Amino acid sequence: MIKIKTILFLFVFILVKTIVFAQDGFPYRKGKVKHRISAGAVISFYKNHPFHTVNTKRKMGANVAYKAEILLGRKTNLLIGLEYLSQGLTFNGYYKAPNATYLFDNTFAYTHELRYNEIQLPIGFKLAFNNEKDSPVSAYMYGGVGARYIFNSYIVITNDSTNVSPYDGTGTIGFENEIALKGFNAFFYGGLGVQKNFRDTGKALFFELTYRYGISRIRYDGYQNSNNLNIKEANLAITIGFRF
Repeated sequence: MIKIKTILFLFVFILVKTIVFAQDGFPYRKGKVKHRISAGAVISFYKNHPFHTVNTKRKMGANVAYKAEILLGRKTNLLIGLEYLSQGLTFNGYYKAPNATYLFDNTFAYTHELRYNEIQLPIGFKLAFNNEKDSPVSAYMYGGVGARYIFNSYIVITNDSTNVSPYDGTGTIGFENEIALKGFNAFFYGGLGVQKNFRDTGKALFFELTYRYGISRIRYDGYQNSNNLNIKEANLAITIGFRF
């Protein structure tokens, strides 16, 4: 826990220093910082265990984000962000009761509902297809890497034949390969956007499609190691926002 607090502190410190020392004046001056806030829906894509699960379906997710956009050139800017994502899925699989011996018999008698929440720290570059200072509407592409931390998860496991839930509560969802601490890993991302520019102020309204690909699979242990699954995950965020 100390390590994640240290990482967050360093990130916030760098972000604040960048904002404080950014140049004022002309809205498109090199080095100036713009602030981007956005929100939208997240469509997740999961690849589950082919023999121990069936009927894997995504649950609709949500994304809220802040990014600092640092102007580097006429068409290239640096993006540093802080984002919140909520994702989920359901599938049919097995359930091994605590302290019980279980042999998988090729049946999928239990429905598993998962919901997990994470914070992400993306960093990348934005490349505009035309000069936004001279264009009322501009399109752009962007991409980079980021760190992600699952800080909360919730699990409901239900017996389909009896409709009884042997577990309904907080979970222990993490990653197959974790960095430094449980629930911490990284991802790649890229996307396309279009924005309406208010050229006299540098403000803009924008619409973005962002694809994220997790480097490590999600680790699902169920309740007290009732399950043993690694689930591949990627997602597409559809967001609208405002730059000021």
